[in-house]
Amino acid sequence: MSAYYLELERLLERIEQSTLYYQILNLDRSASLDSVKLAYQQLIATLFPPYKISAGLPEQMLARIGRAFERAVRAFSVLALAARRAEYDAALMSKPAASTPTQTDASAESDKTKWRPKKASSPGSNRRRGERFKLALPVQLTGYTRRNGKWQEIAETIDVSRSGITLRMSRRVQHGNVLYTTLPMPEKLRVHNYAAPSYNTYALVRRVGRIKDGTREVGLEFLGEHPPAGYLEKPWTLFRTKPWAGGERRRKPRQTSAEVVSLEYFNEAMQLVARGNARAEDISPAGLRVLVRNAPPEFELVRVASPARGFESFAALCNRFLGKDGFERLSLEFIDSEWPL
Repeated sequence: MSAYYLELERLLERIEQSTLYYQILNLDRSASLDSVKLAYQQLIATLFPPYKISAGLPEQMLARIGRAFERAVRAFSVLALAARRAEYDAALMSKPAASTPTQTDASAESDKTKWRPKKASSPGSNRRRGERFKLALPVQLTGYTRRNGKWQEIAETIDVSRSGITLRMSRRVQHGNVLYTTLPMPEKLRVHNYAAPSYNTYALVRRVGRIKDGTREVGLEFLGEHPPAGYLEKPWTLFRTKPWAGGERRRKPRQTSAEVVSLEYFNEAMQLVARGNARAEDISPAGLRVLVRNAPPEFELVRVASPARGFESFAALCNRFLGKDGFERLSLEFIDSEWPL
């Protein structure tokens, strides 16, 4: 315990005395992107240890940790993005060679990274509950699996809104998983923790994209400061929220159907893990919702086939849930072809 406190004190002193983003993360100017991510992950692991260690920290220390985290996030937000890092390096190079960086310099540099919102879509095409903005922010994710327990990952957002975020992450998650998220969310998009340096909230996995270049696009819906009922007892459980009550959110019209299709389920290595038939309940050119029996608990892609229509396409899982009748539904998005309506 005392060894951790000593390490934490050294880290806080280094961050507090740093005037450059590279110093905050203890990196050389030539550090690679992987080195930047690793340094940030190690820093976060020291700032936020397991609860049994951090529970005894005094309030003054917690305040210092909050300020250090805010500076670390700002540094990572710049150094982990090629365009921002190039601008930052150019700004450093433009300084007179004899000058010594000061705290004022660091403050001026941080102004270059202040949030400038860019809408991800026009209001007419936005199908989400709240307006979303393209914004790359580092986010710490904490989740649980039944087998291995607690895990953490540092990911990056693609877009953000008051109701949730889309991010890229490497760890596999399932629809209905609840994750604890920590990120430097702009104040105008928060619904609590307005004055805190980081925005901490529980979030539900609502959409999981297929793996590409080692990462997935995952959509999270914010749940709030408190976890759903039952989470503390079984944090790996799959949860559900109320269905969407707004307007039509699909990009293409759908039709009701009772057509039978065949499904083949594949894992990440594209190995067949199961097959069976299913009844489509609605179909659009881009995807369908099917009622299934005995779908495997985990799979990467589904091959959908309709011999009667001469149709076959791989599909990604967008959602899975139990209907009121107790049977499971899969919402699938076609990858290779469009359904012939």
